[in-house]
Amino acid sequence: MNRKVTIASLTILIAISSSVNAQTTSATANPAQQEAVYIKGVRFVDALLEKWITEYSKTHPGVSLSIAGKDTYEHSIEVIPSGIRDNDALQATATAISFGKYAVLPIAGKDNVLPDELKKKKLNEKRIRELFFERDFLAEDSEPDKKEKYDATVYSSNSSYSVSHSFAGHFGYEASSLKGKKIAGDDIYLNNAVKKDVKGVSFNNLNYIFNIESRQLNDGITLLPLDVKKEYAEVLNVQNLDETIALLENKSIGLIPVEELAFVLPEKVNPATLQFLEWALSEGQNYINPFGFLRLDTKTIVQQQKKISALETKLLANK
Repeated sequence: MNRKVTIASLTILIAISSSVNAQTTSATANPAQQEAVYIKGVRFVDALLEKWITEYSKTHPGVSLSIAGKDTYEHSIEVIPSGIRDNDALQATATAISFGKYAVLPIAGKDNVLPDELKKKKLNEKRIRELFFERDFLAEDSEPDKKEKYDATVYSSNSSYSVSHSFAGHFGYEASSLKGKKIAGDDIYLNNAVKKDVKGVSFNNLNYIFNIESRQLNDGITLLPLDVKKEYAEVLNVQNLDETIALLENKSIGLIPVEELAFVLPEKVNPATLQFLEWALSEGQNYINPFGFLRLDTKTIVQQQKKISALETKLLANK
């Protein structure tokens, strides 16, 4: 009797063990079967991308979504600030899907004396040109012998994806026309440069100027005053990230560069990539403002969604 019970028990245990092993094997096999999507990011956007990856993975376990390393992957999508000009990724044949905007403001260190000087005559377009850019001695209104108006050192970045390109392009210049010193690496180092130099001035995107946790200016940074409408100046003077974003999402201010961020797609795009892009334009928009970026208007989002639908139709037709 005991032997029969033992044999029966053993048989049950073997069956359970086989079932568990099968489930484990299946679970282990799933990651290998996941569709992979790689994103080549830009440093100032990476925090948003990492948040997107975390949230997207919760509801899409069948997709392996990650920020690409230095290697090139067949299905990589690349983040490109639209203010970057003459970039190989922005070819006429490339498809770009916009997903948000970034804004650039001029900054200095909190101990800089220039903001006090500018309280009487704030920065208008002419003064921005005088402060940040080399004079064009071939221009008709150029005064070669005129002394520099501002005793300041301009800091900009020589990175290919720096907002230096956006800032310069907005005012009709190339980044090479910016005065002063070029900083290697990410734009976050522009903050460090002006904090150390009491005569230093620069510019940066909102999520580097402001602390995305406190929503206040980062320590040691101040905004250079702009010659804008009183109601706009009042908002900027509050120096709060959310109020600044709300202003720039609703008003176009000529002295403040606002550029789109876009995903540039590879020639061959897989269904998983398109599904992620759809999510980025819907649920993903909930994280745009918290990470210091501006949301796209409804019309632009609809346009981008139509692009994705067209790509999905093309994929189905080619199957």
